[in-house]
Amino acid sequence: MPTDTFIWRTQKSAQGTDNVRTLQAQFGDGYKQVAASGINAKAETWNLSWTGKKVDAAAIRQFLLNHVISSFLWTTPWGETHLWRVKSDSIAVSFPAGNKATLSFTFEQAFAP
Repeated sequence: MPTDTFIWRTQKSAQGTDNVRTLQAQFGDGYKQVAASGINAKAETWNLSWTGKKVDAAAIRQFLLNHVISSFLWTTPWGETHLWRVKSDSIAVSFPAGNKATLSFTFEQAFAP
């Protein structure tokens, strides 16, 4: 089964965070030993938003809800394509005017489908 792709354009105000998990040991003489914690120690998260017609927002919202557990492909503003999942408590919607809707959500890098 092919992997889904998030195809919608998000707002230009995307915020990304690089998270690097490490194991550290601090010694009495000031020496500090640092190592990566696992093979996928670096992972990104992106806080994103989208604004447009309410009917389009409904389709995007459904995509987001469907991809909390299963991963999908998305290309970051850096131009890098990775697997992602939607952070479970990050989907929010507002209705700024009549037929408009704004969705905000967070993508967390995934390492398996």
